[in-house]
Amino acid sequence: MFRIARHFTCLALAATYPLACAAAQPARASDPDGWGIVTSQPITVAGHEFCRSFMAAWLDKPGSDRYTIAIRERPSARWGTQVWVEYGPRRVLQVQLPPARTALKALGENAAESAYQAILDVERQRTLILDADLAPDEF
Repeated sequence: MFRIARHFTCLALAATYPLACAAAQPARASDPDGWGIVTSQPITVAGHEFCRSFMAAWLDKPGSDRYTIAIRERPSARWGTQVWVEYGPRRVLQVQLPPARTALKALGENAAESAYQAILDVERQRTLILDADLAPDEF
């Protein structure tokens, strides 16, 4: 209840003061600080190590802070641990984690590169293909 009241107070102040409204504008693509968020849901120790190496490599990519991605893990005793990366409604990468944890660092770095390239491809396709029947996030 207290958080909701605080948000309404902030919205009222933002509507009242023009400078607050200008500061609340979303970042543009040319701004150095983007609004991208990376969420991860690791469950196993291997998933935590994969996410740690993925994030280290992801943050080194130019412009990666503009994209919001989700890293999800599904452990299974029968099939092994599967990890996938989602960008919006799309699953841009899916990998199977090996049982040995020694290969997780290299796998996380390679997965970050593959996911980054897949997201760039999605963005290129979005700008090239214009369809009046689709919203910008539906392509």
